[in-house]
This record gives sequence, structure tokens and C-alpha cells, in this order.
Amino acid sequence: MKIVGYADRLSAAPGDVVEFKISTTLPRYRARLVRLVRGGAPGRTHDMVERAVPSALDGAYPGREQTARAGSYARAALPEPVPADGFGAAAWIWPTLPGLDRPQAVLTASAPGGRSFSLALTRDGLALLGPGGDVLAATGTAPREREWCFAAAGYDPSTGEAVLLQAPRRGPAAETRVRLTAAVPAPAPVTEVLAAAAPGGGAPFNGKISHPALLTRAPSRDEAERLRAGGDPAAVLGDALLAAWDFSRDQHSVRVPGRGPRPVTATLVNMPTRAMTGPHWTGREMDFRAAPEEFSAIHFHDDDLADAGWDTDLRFTVPDDLPSGVYALHVRADGSGPDAEDGPEERTEDRIPFVVREAPEAGPAPVLLVLPTWTYLAYANWRTYVELREQRREMYGEDRAPDPVDEFLVEHPEYGRSLYDHHSDGSGVAYSSRLRPIPNMRPTYFTPTTKGLRHFAADLYIVHWLEALGVRYAVATDDDVHERGAELLNRHRVVLTGTHPEYLSGAMLDAYEEHTWSGGRLMYLGGNGFYWVTGRHAEAPHVVEIRRGNAGVRVWDSDPGEVHLSTTGEPGGLWRYRGRAPQRVAGVGFTAQGFDKASPYRRTDDSRDPAVAWVFDGVDADEFGAVGLGLGGAAGDEIDRADPLLGTPGDAWILAGSFGHSEKIVLAPDELTRKVSGAAAPAFGDPKVRSDVVLLRRPGGERCSPSGRSPG
Repeated sequence: MKIVGYADRLSAAPGDVVEFKISTTLPRYRARLVRLVRGGAPGRTHDMVERAVPSALDGAYPGREQTARAGSYARAALPEPVPADGFGAAAWIWPTLPGLDRPQAVLTASAPGGRSFSLALTRDGLALLGPGGDVLAATGTAPREREWCFAAAGYDPSTGEAVLLQAPRRGPAAETRVRLTAAVPAPAPVTEVLAAAAPGGGAPFNGKISHPALLTRAPSRDEAERLRAGGDPAAVLGDALLAAWDFSRDQHSVRVPGRGPRPVTATLVNMPTRAMTGPHWTGREMDFRAAPEEFSAIHFHDDDLADAGWDTDLRFTVPDDLPSGVYALHVRADGSGPDAEDGPEERTEDRIPFVVREAPEAGPAPVLLVLPTWTYLAYANWRTYVELREQRREMYGEDRAPDPVDEFLVEHPEYGRSLYDHHSDGSGVAYSSRLRPIPNMRPTYFTPTTKGLRHFAADLYIVHWLEALGVRYAVATDDDVHERGAELLNRHRVVLTGTHPEYLSGAMLDAYEEHTWSGGRLMYLGGNGFYWVTGRHAEAPHVVEIRRGNAGVRVWDSDPGEVHLSTTGEPGGLWRYRGRAPQRVAGVGFTAQGFDKASPYRRTDDSRDPAVAWVFDGVDADEFGAVGLGLGGAAGDEIDRADPLLGTPGDAWILAGSFGHSEKIVLAPDELTRKVSGAAAPAFGDPKVRSDVVLLRRPGGERCSPSGRSPG
């Protein structure tokens, strides 16, 4: 891709300003506003459908290249420069990539003119870095991977001696002293202190840091041992303490208050993982709120990215008369287009999507479509189609070529990872942000898994269906439901979900439950929906968080003690294990998945009840759904079924069930301990491998009347 961008928001109301950030390697590009009607991948699926919307954005603009810098760290600017007689640092560290060729800065005292000093990790063990990042001294023995180690370093310019102390969690400390022969500039007054990075955000550290402290001089052996034993840095070091932080405080925040005589607050950059177990975790508590002193670590990664930080190129004020819908800024580099010589791999256009929601004072549309934008963020920039292409070939029995966007993402790791990825150190990715380019959240993105469209592009099929019906509709996002709750949903006669509303907060579940139990209609059109506990960062609302826990269909496990969300404090994992299985809200919940082919449905005896005859108006066949845009049928990919044991109401109508699934459609891990219940078993195969069409009744309206504010 020679042009890519992102917007500062995914949802905007009339009067709001949407800012677009663009990066291109070409000198000029053209921009226009479009309304998205249907997703499509040229040459692979239906053509995309969009409509031009005349706006002040239309025109040509100069291009420029913008870059993102990944890597998380903590930074604190001192109110005024602090003179230093030397350098000292101490911390507990839990390194995850100790064998890297480059130094990894743990703690840095930054000074003007490049006269900075750092405690760092190198292949040769703990090290003292001097001005310019030069290794002044090293222990010669690297700490063990994923084991806690106490580390301390100091430099005394009056003697020219460097000292390093390295100690395991249990056992004696090893001290290294080196008298430097080369001239080293004396430390300059310190203006900034850093954790997990060198000046300018360079040399990022991979792993956990706990109990960090920086000094204005070298620590003595006794002081280092007292800090190792858990002594308060202020009491141990007095005025020599330059900066220290207790990482167990304010776990929900991107700021960490300081401690000691200079209590400077540190700001966390690029969202390192919080609520992590520290060196003194006993295992008796799993909730960091119950024993905060045991959860005293922050896990830093060199590929974290919370905000690409690009400058704004274009601004768009949403007009008062612009209808609610799905829109995009279409940017195309000059000289590109349908007749351009560039192939898909040299794509020179991008469509940056956003939703225009209904004005609060407007008369509500009968239908509200909620786009599952948190699910889009969960899958944002997933690289598995390239990285695991051979394994998928074996799984599917055929090669399903990735979209060129997938190749682009592999070439641009600086755009951050998805919640389905691992960090470079092997730990699971817990946070995802919308403030970065997300090229696989586009109307033209093709998904090899389903040999068609998935997520955002697939949800545009619902938009196209509503347009074809001539139904007046409005569009909202997960953030809108999270913020406004049932008050938003209750404005509309019927609420539709997208095709895969997998990730949602407790506030969103509350909204859907309140809406349906107060007489509102909900059409759950998804698969594998309402599944993962998800939190949103209060101070950085562009960021969502999950913890995979140790159950469900997952690509990584949470480490012991690290299941609770830092953003909300609640336990993560599946809503099912919080007593809020999807069946309680939608009547069905995730049961199985497979990606070879999709299957049709067969009507049940419940569907003959005269009370629900209206559901099948115009449908004469007993079997339906034998064709489809994904995997060739209606029930495939990830499927949901009814289960009274998980909350499907006993008086629900189970109108149809899928049948004929192959042996490649397998149960979700969380289904393997459940006995069979609910609808009758299909003709063959595991009785729980099926997709059900369910109609629920709720109090507050006529019994499933096709009109009015009845439940459904």
C-alpha cells in the first residue's frame, strides 16, 4: 500500500470534527467522502458499492510520509534540572528477551547533550550504559529469562568506578566493580527519567519492571541490599533519591505517581501491560485490588503501540443534515485508479471508515445497526494469514491466499498487533487501539478463513440489505452503546447486531438486557457473539483491553495471577464464566467452529406454531441457507446454539437448526464439559455442533407481534 491513514474517531455525530491522518510515499493524493453501502473484494467476491457524497474534503492534497514508533516505556520530566554527583539505579526485572544483540535500557537518567546514563540489559548481562549508549561495564552473566532478578548499577565520576549488582529472587547477590580507563563525562543535571527506554524512546526493554528507583549518585552495597529486601527508597536513599515509582498504584491509569523527595509523576507511553504480578507475588490473591503490593510490575514490550501519533492532514465537520450511516474518506494517490498499472500489492488507495450516528434531537430511525467495532479492534492488524499460511494450508486442505493487506502488515510491524497476536517476547497482546492505521478494517478486505468477507466488510452486507429493503436506519458503534446504554437502544423499534459482536463490556451487556426486558426488539445476527469480557480505558478511550484467561477458543493464555483487567479491575476471560452466557441475552451462544464449508438449516416443529408464522412469511421450503457468501452456506465459520443450561429461556421458540456439518466443525473448548440440552440433535455428528435460529419472548409487549414494541 502506497497510501494509508486513520481517523481520530470511529463514531461522530452531526457537528463533530473528524480528523484524518494520512501517510503516502507519493507526492500527491486526491480525497473525497463516500458512503459505504456494501463490502466487496474485486476479483474475489461481489464488487464493493459506495456512493460519493459531495463535501468540502473533495480535492487534491500534497502527500507526505508519516511513521509510527512502537515500544512502551515510562517517562517523567523533572520540574527543573537536578544536579547529579553520579548515577545510580535499582529495580527488580523479569526479562523476556535477555538474548537480544542490542542493549535494553531498564532505567535512564537523561541529560542534555547526550550525557545520559542507563542501567540496561545486554547479552553480556546487566550493564551500565554511558553517554551515547556505550557499554561502560557489564556483569558477564545475563539474568535468567522470565525469572525475577534484582538489578542495581552505579557510576562514581570522582573515582571513575562503575558498580553492578545482580541478585536472583532468592540467593546471594553478585557484585561487579570496574574502574573505567577511558574518559567518561561526568553526569550533567538530569532533566528527564525513563523506565524501559533510553533517551528518545530508544533501546526499549522487554519484560517486567518493579520497584524502580533512580539516584543522583552510585548506591552503596548496603543501600542496594536494603532496596532488594523491600526497603522504602525514600527512607533508604534520602535526598539522593532522584525518582521512584510504585507501579502497584493506579493500575487503571496511564500515569504513575512518584514517591520520595521528588515525587514526579511518570506517564506511560504506548500502553505497557499493567496489573502484573511482581517479585513478591505469593499466589494467594488473584485480584490485584485485594493485594496491590503483590502486583507491583508493569510489562513493557518493544512492539506496544497505543497511538501512532500522526499529524492531522484533513478535518471534516459532520454536517447537520448528513444522514446516519457508514462513511469513509477515500484517498487515492494521483495516477492510480481502475486503469492504473499497479496491481493489488501496490494498492494506491485507501478508505478510512467512520460512522455518522443519529443526532440526539432527530426523530429516531426505526432500525439501529450496531457495528461491533470492539471486535474490529480485537482483530486489528492480525498477521496470521501470512505467518501461519502453511499451517492453514494443512488445516483447509487447500491454499487460501491472503489479502495483499496481510503482506503489507507483515512488512509494517510498527502499526501494532491484534489481540490475537503475541508480542515479540511471546506474551499475549492485551490492548488494542484505534489510533493507528488498521488496513484490515476496510470494505475491500478479503478474509482467507471464510473465502469471503468478515467483520467490517461483511457487516456492510447488512447495510446493503437494509438499503435494498428501503428501510430507514441509523448506525452506531460499540463505543456508543458502552457510553449511552439502553437509552440509545430504546430510541429504535428494532436493534440489529453485526455479524460477529464477540467483544463487549458489562455496560454493553446491561444495555442489551435492559432493552429487551423493557419491551425492545433485538435481532442478534452474529456468530460467536457476546463472548469475551472487554474493558475500555477510561483515560485513553481509544484503547480496549482483554485478558484471555485459561478457557475458551484462544491463541494465548494469561499468566497466573494476570487475568483481571487493569482498566476495570474485573476478571477477564469469557462472559460465560461470569454467569452471563450469550444465551441469556440472545438465546444462543458460541458452540463450534470450522472453516471448510457452511451448512443449511432445517425448520423445527416450533416453527409451525401459528404465533410465529409471520417469521416465515415468503419462505416455503423446510430447508434453507444452502448457499451463502461465506463458505458457501448460512451456518459456518463460528456457530451458536441454544442451551437452557446456559440461559436460553424455556419458552423460547427454536425455529430451525443447521445440519450436515463435517467432522472439521469442532466444538469450542468451553463446550467439552457440557451435557447435551436444548434442541433435538441433528441427523449426524455431535449433537452440540449446530446453529440454532431462536425467537425469544420478553415481557412488555404483545407475544411476538410483528409490529409495535414487542419483544424478540
